[in-house]
Order: sequence, then C-alpha cells, then structure tokens
Amino acid sequence: MSFEELLQQSGLGDYLDYFDSDGSKIASAFKFEGDQADQFSRFFRPFDRARLEEASGKIAEREATRTGFLERDYQSGLGNLQSQYQSGFRDLNQQLGQATRQIANQAARTGASFGATQRQISESRKMAGDTLSDLMGRRQRGLESMGLGRERSLYQIEQQAGQERAGLTRLLQDYLNRTFSRAEQISGLDPNETEEISYDNVNVRGRNLRLPTTRTFTR
Repeated sequence: MSFEELLQQSGLGDYLDYFDSDGSKIASAFKFEGDQADQFSRFFRPFDRARLEEASGKIAEREATRTGFLERDYQSGLGNLQSQYQSGFRDLNQQLGQATRQIANQAARTGASFGATQRQISESRKMAGDTLSDLMGRRQRGLESMGLGRERSLYQIEQQAGQERAGLTRLLQDYLNRTFSRAEQISGLDPNETEEISYDNVNVRGRNLRLPTTRTFTR
C-alpha cells in the first residue's frame, strides 16, 4: 500500500503536503514563501514515508501469516472430523450387517417365524438408526464448534492488525501535531527572547525576527 493510500486509510489524506521529504516544501505548505521557506526548512523534520510503508507491509504480512496458519488448522480439523465420522459410519454398517446375519442364522436354527425374524431385524435397524443419528449430531456439533472457533480467531487476528494499524495512525497524527506546533511557534516568534539562544536574523511576513538556530522554540 502506498503512503498516499495509508494517509487516506487513516483519514489524513488532506494533509499529504505536510509529509513531504523536502523541508522547504513543508514550510511552503504553511505559506512560508521564497527565502523564508528555505530558511525555515531546517526546522521541519521530513517524515520517513518508506519506513511507514514498510511497517504497514509487515502488519499485512503478519495478518496473512496468522490467517494462513488458522485456515490450515481449520482444514486439518475438518479432515479429522470427517474421517472420524466416516470411520464411525463404517463401524455402524459392519455392526448392523453382523447383527442381521446373526438374526437370520438364529432363525434358521430355531425355526423362528418370518414375522419374528423381521421384527428383530427391524429393531436392529432402529438401534442403528438411533446410533447414526447420534453420530451425525456429534458431527454437526463439531462443525459448528469449529466454525465458531474459526470466526473468533479471525476476529482476533483482524483486531490485532487493526490495533497495529491504529499505532501507525497515531504516529502520523503525532507528527502532524508536532509539525503544526512548530509552524505556530515560528509564526509567533517574539524577537525579544532570551539572550542565551543564538539566532539568525530573518524577515517573517514583513517582521524582522531573530529565529533560533536550534530546534528549541522557548520564549
């Protein structure tokens, strides 16, 4: 994401001129013109755009990495759940087949009536149906639990990335506050400041002022 896009995302798109890498252009953004812009340029510290872009990129990378790990774990969990369901379903079918064969063999040995044999088989199938219903219910609850866990984890990942981006926004805001404060101090300099500070004689908007050669604007 470009620096301009980051400013827009932070709601500071209208302040692009104050983040220029050239101090004289920052001074010009505060309506200091000509020689004044050059004279005051050293008092405006340029913002490191590349560093902010790099930091933003790392936030996006970390978010993508965390999301990737989460999705892999989620898909692995889905695979395990489906495998458990299929294994349980196979076992249930085997048990039902064995029970049916045992009932048929017993009927053949004892001469049980067809109706009695069918009732036993029907009861076995009903029990198998109840067990299958339980198996499907556990599978559904497992899916729902995994889905909720995934949503919570995604929210936490997004929240963490949002907090990190908010930190970048605060950096931008702090820089603007310092820069605007510096411009206000320059505009309101009083020529009768303490003699302990060294000065340059400059003309600010028609006024002859002594501008501190340091970055400390005490009055």
